[in-house]
Amino acid sequence: MIDLARRDLLLALSATLLAPNARAQPSRTPIKTQRLNNVMIAVSDLDRSVGFYQKLFGPPIRQDDAALFRLSPGPHFFALVPAQAGAKPDYLSFGMTVDNFDAARLAPTFPGSQIIMRNGTPELFVPDPDGIKIQLQHVAYGHGSGPLGDVLPPVPMPLIAPPFSLKTISHVTLTTTNTARSGDFYKSVFAMPVQTTQGGGPILAVGSGPDCVVIGGGGNPANPPPRPGINHVCFTIDNFDPNKAMAILIANGLTPIEYGNPALIKPGTCRVRLRQRANNGGGPTSPYGTPELYFNDPDNIPIQIQDVKYCGGSGALGEICP
Repeated sequence: MIDLARRDLLLALSATLLAPNARAQPSRTPIKTQRLNNVMIAVSDLDRSVGFYQKLFGPPIRQDDAALFRLSPGPHFFALVPAQAGAKPDYLSFGMTVDNFDAARLAPTFPGSQIIMRNGTPELFVPDPDGIKIQLQHVAYGHGSGPLGDVLPPVPMPLIAPPFSLKTISHVTLTTTNTARSGDFYKSVFAMPVQTTQGGGPILAVGSGPDCVVIGGGGNPANPPPRPGINHVCFTIDNFDPNKAMAILIANGLTPIEYGNPALIKPGTCRVRLRQRANNGGGPTSPYGTPELYFNDPDNIPIQIQDVKYCGGSGALGEICP
């Protein structure tokens, strides 16, 4: 998975362009998902961003123009690539693994799909109703080589253990122009059940969960439609403690700010939200709310960190879902 300019130079097995408003048509049999597999992020200064994330999560694997940060034990990862000239740094796509992956078979069911060959690996990208790019791959895919993308290079050994050992991708939160339409798409095409809800939007389980896709935005027709895209990604760690996690971020140069004041959110800041009962947080086991930790990278791209048990629900770890 590499930046779009280079993708255009590679062989496309199925090469209809990705239209912003293209909608995939459900196949007769829903495509069963397994796990969230990857997130792709375009940054303005690759070396600067690699240095920032490396301090927190350890050294990446460098592959051409991409820097891959492997989640233990793999094959899941997030990757940084340089933003294209004139393009805003932002999330580019998110990936899910699916049962019986076959790019050539799946592509025709998605208008606007694209198959890219990279190091002998077919990579399938499909659009959701807002044109948000989803990568579908085999359960062993890890941006490696070979037919399944599962021949993985070794992860560089850090000189010292990184302060955070990332375990999984908990969720991606999407900003959509129509929550009902997007929810119907993911539920029908991928058979993703509702795991819980927040703010009136569904949180849909990937596989058996707790990996999930959060459908946000588009809830108030009186407001201008939001710009659709990936709002943020959440990674997990073992034994999440918001105070300890904030202390680690502060020790690594981030500035703590008060949650709830958007004007304070700038690159290199971090904050904790206490999600309350009105938004399916807190509850009897955690009456003060469910702590959710966010930080913003050098390009002001937001990242969330939670416990491996987090499912978007209530409780001290957000682990209680209906």
